[in-house]
Amino acid sequence: MTKRISIKIILLLFLFTLNLHGQIKLKTYSEKIEKGFKFLADNEEYCPVSVKVDFELNNMSSSRGNHKIFVIPARARNYLITKLKSKFSGSYSFSSTTRFNYGNSLKDRYDQNYVYNLPYKNKSTFILYQGYHGTRTHQNKNALDFSMPIGTPIHAAREGVVVKVIEKNTITCYQKECAKYNNSILIYHSDSTFSNYLHIDTNGAIVEVGDTVAKGQRIAKSGNIGWSSGPHLHFEVFQQKIGKRITLKTKFKINEVSEAIYLKEKQKYTRNYN
Repeated sequence: MTKRISIKIILLLFLFTLNLHGQIKLKTYSEKIEKGFKFLADNEEYCPVSVKVDFELNNMSSSRGNHKIFVIPARARNYLITKLKSKFSGSYSFSSTTRFNYGNSLKDRYDQNYVYNLPYKNKSTFILYQGYHGTRTHQNKNALDFSMPIGTPIHAAREGVVVKVIEKNTITCYQKECAKYNNSILIYHSDSTFSNYLHIDTNGAIVEVGDTVAKGQRIAKSGNIGWSSGPHLHFEVFQQKIGKRITLKTKFKINEVSEAIYLKEKQKYTRNYN
């Protein structure tokens, strides 16, 4: 291999090491092997991360293909994405671009029959002031807004693993640009879906990243932080794809005897179970 190619690879390794794609703690990099490289990933997140990889190959081939999505398991280190091997004698090199996001983007099926708990404590009653595809801020989105006072205990609607907690923001306004100040808790479920609890109070999280939470467990205090017109809890369940989020309708348990239902806007709902 020529000196020019060696320098190029060193620079690529340095860029890959720094390539954390914002707040998602995943790193891609390569290691030298005979006549090529191993292309690897470290995933520090508590859920799988999907990576779209596009290679530009010079006299090389990829053992697992090119222009594909690869799923890196949670907490995986030195995970082999593919091997890049030279095809003929002479110099060889590669470069890559990557995009990634939380979750398994290759999985489309999820548990459509799962019944969620209302995300507050027993004997509590709150109005659903904006429902699925609401006209205020839920256009084309399956999301729910429960109006509730600041400091109301928030309980997990479904069991899972906490993958992200944001609780330090203090700013509130009713403009879309304030969405960047949303405090939130993101929980990963066994069917590769996520639930998101938004607008929690400043320092209002009771759980931490990496915690396994039980259904009904108290996880936070509600607030009025971020893009908000008043104190409330924004709740949504979604599948995460590369560059796209698909929000999902979910059924809720209301009491011990009635069938699970889809919640309706402007209705009050009392949780009558532990």
